[in-house]
Amino acid sequence: MEKDTLTIYPQGDLDLVSAKKVKEQVDSLLCARNGLKMLVMNLGEVRFIDSSGLGMLIGCYKIMHGRQGKMIICDANDNVYRILELSGMKKLMPVMRMEPQRTVRGEGNGKR
Repeated sequence: MEKDTLTIYPQGDLDLVSAKKVKEQVDSLLCARNGLKMLVMNLGEVRFIDSSGLGMLIGCYKIMHGRQGKMIICDANDNVYRILELSGMKKLMPVMRMEPQRTVRGEGNGKR
């Protein structure tokens, strides 16, 4: 496990209500881990994402970019992957079908 990598596993829908909660949890984890160089957002358990969820992902990306770190998105189902693709998220950061490797597991949960 890499100490400079954090993987977040949100669940359910990433919408107006849950995206804010996930963002607050991610912010807290990022503040506690100053040396973090890689954030992996595993969307394997996310069923739906709206503009609030996309905004949350962009906010996390901006934090990591400000640290000279990187962020990747992985394991999105076909519908979520398509939204990420149509939104241009793939131009901003890597969006992978599979998680590159298991890393430190962080807390992050949307609504179920």
